[in-house]
Amino acid sequence: MQPVVSVIIPTFNREKFIGAAIQSVLEQTFQNFEIIVVNDGSTDGTAEVIKSFPADKLRYIYQPNHGRSNARNHALRLSTGHYIAFLDSDDLYLPGKLELQVSYLDAHPDVDMVYTSAYCMDENGNPINRRYDAKVSGRIYQDIAFFVPVTITLPTVMARREVFDKVGDFDEKMERFEDTDMWRRISKYYFVGAISEPTCKLRTHTGNSLFAQDPQKIKEALAYYSQKIIKDDKSISLLLRHKGIAGLYQHYAQAMMTNPSWLGIGRSLLFKSLSYWPFNLRALLFYIYYPYFYRLRKKFKLMSTLKNRRDDK
Repeated sequence: MQPVVSVIIPTFNREKFIGAAIQSVLEQTFQNFEIIVVNDGSTDGTAEVIKSFPADKLRYIYQPNHGRSNARNHALRLSTGHYIAFLDSDDLYLPGKLELQVSYLDAHPDVDMVYTSAYCMDENGNPINRRYDAKVSGRIYQDIAFFVPVTITLPTVMARREVFDKVGDFDEKMERFEDTDMWRRISKYYFVGAISEPTCKLRTHTGNSLFAQDPQKIKEALAYYSQKIIKDDKSISLLLRHKGIAGLYQHYAQAMMTNPSWLGIGRSLLFKSLSYWPFNLRALLFYIYYPYFYRLRKKFKLMSTLKNRRDDK
């Protein structure tokens, strides 16, 4: 029988986490699904972990390393479900995830994609004080196309398969923002639903934290994504696009500038933000005065350290 849901899991060198990810799907209250796991050239024990699961609901594909977007596209082409769901191989579904979203899409034929809130956890599965909230629904391009103010996390999404026939594959040239790029494209044509209930646990670990990434690649990814928006989204007002891109650059600039070794590249991103929207007073003040406050903060920390050393004597 054709499954109702296809759950797509790309993976690369995730032997530590992939088993828990698959198990979280197998333990769903809604059981009419298939799992398609694409091993994107892993060199650790990922394959052995996947093969330890029964094959009745799991389809396993190995391919040479081509990147996660290519792996997702491979799985999309093989999928047979009426609805498509995604899971990263280091994250988890909560037990009612598929049932909740299938019921929602069945009851809302005018909605073609639905996302939910999500909890966050650390490398060992312990909860951390962060959460992604599903806040907006409907025609939500301006809310989600620029990562801020609302971030749609990939494991929380379910969409009708015909959506991907319309908007196409994940962009395989993108190493970052490929999921946000997909939701951007979908939101131009379709209504997007939001469920405030969390359905996933998203794992933060050393391999996916911001400061584990190459800052130059982040800068290049921002430039590529921004140009896609300028080129492809001409039906959206230029003012809205420029303000949105400026906000995206500002978000990453301020995050990078919390790392002393990334201060220079953070300021270059902030300058780029201002080039798209020079009327952002907050960004302008941050660009001008942050180096001063940064030096002041360093001096204060040094003075505190010296004082503590004196107190210890």
